[in-house]
Amino acid sequence: MKFLYFPIRIFLDAFRNTKRVIEHYGLISINGILVVPKLYLIRLFYSLSFIRNLTKIKIKNNLTFSDFFLENNTSSKKITYDIDSKGYSEVYTLNNFFIDGILQDIFSSKKIEYKKNKDSINKISNEILLKDKNESLDFYYNRLKTNNISRLTGSIDLNKESYVKKLLTSEPFLSLAQNFLNTNSFSINASFFISNPAIIMKEEQYANAQYFHWDNDFTKFLKIYIYLSDVDEDSGPHIIIPYTHKKKLFKHKLCRLYSDQEIYNSYDQHKTFLGKKGSIFFSDGSGLHKGETPKKNTRLIINAHYGRNKILYSSSDIYFKI
Repeated sequence: MKFLYFPIRIFLDAFRNTKRVIEHYGLISINGILVVPKLYLIRLFYSLSFIRNLTKIKIKNNLTFSDFFLENNTSSKKITYDIDSKGYSEVYTLNNFFIDGILQDIFSSKKIEYKKNKDSINKISNEILLKDKNESLDFYYNRLKTNNISRLTGSIDLNKESYVKKLLTSEPFLSLAQNFLNTNSFSINASFFISNPAIIMKEEQYANAQYFHWDNDFTKFLKIYIYLSDVDEDSGPHIIIPYTHKKKLFKHKLCRLYSDQEIYNSYDQHKTFLGKKGSIFFSDGSGLHKGETPKKNTRLIINAHYGRNKILYSSSDIYFKI
């Protein structure tokens, strides 16, 4: 019986999710009215693995990341094959020049949003939210905690020059996107997240992507995660269920949120990404994944993507053609 209802559920999910995303991000004002059918058709048809899997990788070039990673033998070809086969890459180490520069980009950003603990009702001013130039990160994080900020997020404006833009539009990164997405043009977004250890409501965990889910925003897309603080088991590490970017159980084919118990009881493997400040890894966003809620330590992370279609989620995004 569930197989008979499945087409109806996909149709309803695609309609509901498209409406929610269009309204939340104001996508019509950024992209024009045609973004509505475009996003709806992606959410409808690309929920089906056999359709999503039709877009194959194509190795168009092979460049090394020696100017960016401490691991000198890393190539765009190897990372492409790793993501295509498992759904994620190995963890690499960004050089200090870019770590320092990206931190500068983050704390120069004025486009920020915040979420507060359930007991907080007062609006927070930008003076509290923004880091003072001379204060340490530990002092800044503690200030956010004192004001009951459970999460602060913002976007990096890729229309302007920045270290993040220099990284994402560099030849090795573009080579990887080109190989994995099998296209010469893609939408690029970069956002940052500061997540504090806090007791938060289930609804906020949903909003913070701290329940298992998979993304269905593009016909195919490549995600990049950069840890800008040390991330251990108590710091809210990123978790991926291997191979689900190509094949999920039938009960997880709908683009919804799933509990830890549901996913861990359904799959034998999971990959937890731990790493020091500067750790960077790549994944296919259509695989099941989540960020853990931090237990003891604050986590600072960059989450960027290359999408195979022109859909901009904010005025800070760019559509890049090679």
